[in-house]
Amino acid sequence: MQEDKVINNTIMTISDQAQNSQNTQARETALQQVSPAVNLVAPSVSYSAGGKVLVMGPEHRIRLAVDLFSSDSALTCLVTEALPESISAEIEQAAKLAESQSQKLFHFPLKAVKGYLGQYLIQVDINGQAANLAELVTDAKRFDTVLDLNTESHIASELKPAGYFHIAPVQGMDDLQAAVEDLSHLRGDFEKPRYIQVNGDLCAHSRNGNTGCTRCLDVCPADAIDVVNGNINVDAHLCHGAGGCATACPTSAIRYGHPQPQLLQQQCKQLIERYLQAGGDSPQLLIHDAEVGLDWIEKHLAELPGHWLPLQVEEMGAAGLDTWLSALAWGAGQVTLLTHDAVPQSITQALVSEVEVANRLLNGLAMGNRVAISSLSESAQWLQQQNPIHWPEAGLNAGEDKRTQISKVMSYLYQHADSKQLGEAVELPKAAAYGAVVIEEDDCTLCMSCVSTCPSKALISASDTPELSFNEDNCVQCGLCEQACPEKIISLQPRYLLDPEQRRNPRVLKEEDPFCCTSCGKPFATKGMVKTMLKRLSGHSMFGGDALKRLEMCEDCRVVDMVVNDPQSELYHQARGQEPLPGNINLIAEAEPNPKKMAQPINGAELIASSAELENAGQGGES
Repeated sequence: MQEDKVINNTIMTISDQAQNSQNTQARETALQQVSPAVNLVAPSVSYSAGGKVLVMGPEHRIRLAVDLFSSDSALTCLVTEALPESISAEIEQAAKLAESQSQKLFHFPLKAVKGYLGQYLIQVDINGQAANLAELVTDAKRFDTVLDLNTESHIASELKPAGYFHIAPVQGMDDLQAAVEDLSHLRGDFEKPRYIQVNGDLCAHSRNGNTGCTRCLDVCPADAIDVVNGNINVDAHLCHGAGGCATACPTSAIRYGHPQPQLLQQQCKQLIERYLQAGGDSPQLLIHDAEVGLDWIEKHLAELPGHWLPLQVEEMGAAGLDTWLSALAWGAGQVTLLTHDAVPQSITQALVSEVEVANRLLNGLAMGNRVAISSLSESAQWLQQQNPIHWPEAGLNAGEDKRTQISKVMSYLYQHADSKQLGEAVELPKAAAYGAVVIEEDDCTLCMSCVSTCPSKALISASDTPELSFNEDNCVQCGLCEQACPEKIISLQPRYLLDPEQRRNPRVLKEEDPFCCTSCGKPFATKGMVKTMLKRLSGHSMFGGDALKRLEMCEDCRVVDMVVNDPQSELYHQARGQEPLPGNINLIAEAEPNPKKMAQPINGAELIASSAELENAGQGGES
């Protein structure tokens, strides 16, 4: 019995080895047949630098750095930090250098450091006023590069602008030497790709003075995103293309442009298809970046089990939820993101949040966790992992906008999931960009403020009846409707409806019959709105007695009632030809008075022919 078990294990091992060999060959075939995703014409960003360097920090470190530059370097040195209290070997070395150096050191309080390669504005304090240091001490308006030797960087972003080097005291002379060498090469004209594309029409950041989605602002490690006149703006010179903004954006208002998502997804689809066509089994997608991750793949690809298919992206944030889920629909059993210490912390956090959303969606479909983040140091834990999945050939194209792609993929996966294990909806984390809008129906007046502010057309008003509808597939949980609601009866519910029909078809949140004018019968508001007005204004001095009933009239009949029945109204006296108050107008004055006509009842509709005419009349004009 024991011998049979050993023999079976041996046969299984041989079988596994044979399959791995076939998988490895299929992977080689797929990688040879599928070209990398590259834009044929990629827009670029230009820099121009002339070699003017600002060195700032404590005096002793400035002296040490100056000694490393060539004699023809154009240096400006600004002391911005005091010397340490204790004398160190560095200070003693700097003191000796000071005797032979002719470099002048400036002492001004530093106010601000702004800019990028070739365009650094350094502002210092001169008698309480901000002054441009370059204009004060050089013949230029800007510095080209900055070497910051302070303990803390004066630019706080995780990814510094091009041409800015921060070398803290703990980093030592080797790092300082390397920074000086890099600075010496930053002269001339340079270009880099324009990584990010922005479509403001899709952005859910702000409407009508309210602030909604801030996901891209929260995640950018380079502080390259700001708000200009209420619109999201990406400074391409500061952008490093880390991609977190594209991963976090729920609407495709910000998309990665190097390469474009449709090209990357097409490469992903072809890679999986060619692998399967070549006889490969249980493909697992391994997404890595174009620097550290690529170096690791090139060194270890031969050691990777054959079912792992490497997919290169420019930066780890360049591929998000739409690409991961699409890969599963195309046949990958697992998607693993290969990270490392050089990935900015804000990008890692964004990926962790999106991976949690992905796995909650997949667990809702009874598929288990199939998206993971693994670091290079953890490779031994997942190298042998196999998580097969078997679908019919997915009739899904690549390159739809992010929202549409995710919806289509989820619909496909839903169709092939075990219906007996499915619930109605998946609960998602609070920051997720998918969910429902919940209203307190009894208190909603159908004012439609939420509809006018919704950037994704998730909230919809009927054209002919008082009705508020909601399309959950479009909702990005930006919160603008919640802020715009004057009744404060809207809240958000992060979730994902699994049934595509329920998710895509609008459902009515609130409807009611229109309220008709008690005088002429014309519909002019909703019953809820009139009820709310009556409740709120019942104690107001302007609506005492019968005047409160005017709130149940349309705008025309309301004015007529004021003219005909309210002796306290100014319109009442003006309409009867009495002397107007200074600056006002007699509304029925005529060049040729007609006593017969004046004796007739006044038509309120004619009296207020337009609000513009009344406004002009109140300012002293004549009608």
